[in-house]
Amino acid sequence: MSARLAAVPTLPEGINYVFSEDDMNRLRRAQLAAALLAALSSEAVSFVDVSHDSIAAVAEYIAQDVHGALNNAQRVGPASPPTRGLVTD
Repeated sequence: MSARLAAVPTLPEGINYVFSEDDMNRLRRAQLAAALLAALSSEAVSFVDVSHDSIAAVAEYIAQDVHGALNNAQRVGPASPPTRGLVTD
């Protein structure tokens, strides 16, 4: 893992965060790339001759986009306490 990815930000629990539309799009692209990697069977990978380096490059792309989005998250305040049981009006 690269040095810049070793310092992945940790968001404190109990705080709400918002992401910009651009960062939400980055997270969606990262999710789609991860889903694509997860859907590839070893047979499919060998059929299309995908190298380990190519897969590693996609994983690095995913990690960079998620890292960037987390770094840009804006703290907006404490999270609401979780509700327990049935919620009544």
